Amino acid sequence: MDKKKLISLLISIGVGLLITVLWWVGGLEVWESKVLDSQFKLRGSIETVPDVIIIAVDEKSIRELGRWPWQRSVHGRLVDLLTKAGAKTIIFDILFTEPDSNKPWADQYLGRVAKKSGKVVFGSFFQMAEGLAATPLMPIKSLRDNASTGFTNIFTELDGVNRRIPLEMEYQGKMVPSLSMAGLELVLNKTAKEIIEERDIFIDEYNEMMINFAGGYESFPYYSFCDVLNEKIAENKFKDKIILVGGTAAGLFDFKAIPYAPIFPGVEIHANAISNILLNNYLRPWSPFFTFVLIWFFTLLSAMVLGQLAPWKGGVSALGVFIGYFFFVHILFVWEYIDAAFVAPALSLSLGYVGVLFYRFMTEEKEKRWIKKSFNQYLSPQILDNILNNPGSLRLGGDRQNLSILFSDIRGFTTISESLNPEEVVELLNEYLTKMVEVVFRNQGTMDKFIGDAVMAFWGAPVPQDNHSQLAVNCAVEMIKELEVLQKKWESEGKKIINIGVGVNSGDVVVGNMGSLERMDYTVIGDNVNLASRLEGLTKEYKSQIIISEATYNEVKDLVDAEHLGEVKVKGKAKAVHIYGVLGKKGEEHLKVQAAYLGEDKKEKETKKHKTNSKFDPNARIEMHK
Repeated sequence: MDKKKLISLLISIGVGLLITVLWWVGGLEVWESKVLDSQFKLRGSIETVPDVIIIAVDEKSIRELGRWPWQRSVHGRLVDLLTKAGAKTIIFDILFTEPDSNKPWADQYLGRVAKKSGKVVFGSFFQMAEGLAATPLMPIKSLRDNASTGFTNIFTELDGVNRRIPLEMEYQGKMVPSLSMAGLELVLNKTAKEIIEERDIFIDEYNEMMINFAGGYESFPYYSFCDVLNEKIAENKFKDKIILVGGTAAGLFDFKAIPYAPIFPGVEIHANAISNILLNNYLRPWSPFFTFVLIWFFTLLSAMVLGQLAPWKGGVSALGVFIGYFFFVHILFVWEYIDAAFVAPALSLSLGYVGVLFYRFMTEEKEKRWIKKSFNQYLSPQILDNILNNPGSLRLGGDRQNLSILFSDIRGFTTISESLNPEEVVELLNEYLTKMVEVVFRNQGTMDKFIGDAVMAFWGAPVPQDNHSQLAVNCAVEMIKELEVLQKKWESEGKKIINIGVGVNSGDVVVGNMGSLERMDYTVIGDNVNLASRLEGLTKEYKSQIIISEATYNEVKDLVDAEHLGEVKVKGKAKAVHIYGVLGKKGEEHLKVQAAYLGEDKKEKETKKHKTNSKFDPNARIEMHK
């Protein structure tokens, strides 16, 4: 594993540990609850059990029946009417904890009617102390002795929203049923414990069940208390029904917040709980084991897979996984009634990917700055952009690769420089070298160095190029053409005219950063580099502006016109090397051999006059290129 992948892995492990700890201590519960709320809203409303209806103590009833609280005889008349109509059970989400001092007979009347019905449940309420049931607020004696009771407590979560309801509560060593469970005990003729066990209802350590809310307000049928009492509703509406009686008038303050709405009647929360149990569609959280596994799966996925892709591919993939997991969670919620953890796994995916991406950004930016600083002087802008966008294509440090190397040199430059003042020499040389570098870059070459008035370039590194031989030879041809343009310009300006020779060879060389710790150059070395230098030196002896080796010729023979110049024995090669003079590109006018091309400085001419053997010895004047 390379260093980058190792660091990416360590980053993801750090993120995984952080998310695991936050999840384990409950630091993400509020956010998980918000995601659950969004699941409700995304799903919309669902069917409820048709046997549950609500009789509301609403604004209309208070206007007609008078100021709240009403006499107990009013509630007694309702119980009597509903019992005769055939109701299964009548559940009061109303507290009758104090006697009616003005009408004690009314309390007795309600108790007698409830006893006669045998289907009534009155609400109670527990005051809590340190999370335990402490002081109960029970119905008055005449009511609790003649009917069932169930506590109405519903506990809000940290964000003030009600998503759970307790089904039982321990008080003085006994389990007491909630209001909804007390009603179901009458309907199903079973204890709360039996109902929970038979229906496999998931309850947490606080005996709370997650409510699968059917929808917003009035998901169940509502009837006004006064309309029922005044017999404006047909009796058959109540036959075999589970009836909850509770307040919906604003002045009764019996409202809670639920996922669908910030203000919701408490009585309808009990209706949802009863419907969930009868339909077996209550919510169940999935195992914490799955959450733990997914935290680490997404963490490692973000580091070892997504984080190794190109940023846009990794970003799109991470977003796809994020959205896909959300809909997976939603499907479990809708079809299986499972509340699957979303925030912890999704956060591990997001933070893991962002962490690795940030690390990559910092290291790659540093790498790009180093590359740009190192290669800006001798790479074409196109190749430099390619390396900056894909640093992995850059291989440094002395690799052996098959490349093409070009050398060009000015003929008779010593004589020319002696006839010009220093400023004119620099001006002429700079203008010439600028154009030659442009040609090299235009042909995607790597500018190695200037050796006096000579130019050295190569192709095939640092970015691999399958057609490096063709690019090098094409550059050589264009260098001659560009020189012809310069010559015409200099001639019109009355300046000295220069000519060049170009040598190109292809073969295996060593390429990489070479030098000392204080200064390095990206360059090439080897016999094939020396051969390219020697071929450039042969150009004036063979009266050819461009000479290429046999290895290069075999790669470009279909693209250029060239003549075989013969064989040359050079130092470092066991066999003689076939060399070719390039005339030009196929289908184009051949290059013109300049009249002054064979010009040499005076010292070289005098040396040739005194040679005892006129036969050319290429090794006599070419030094090893290092």
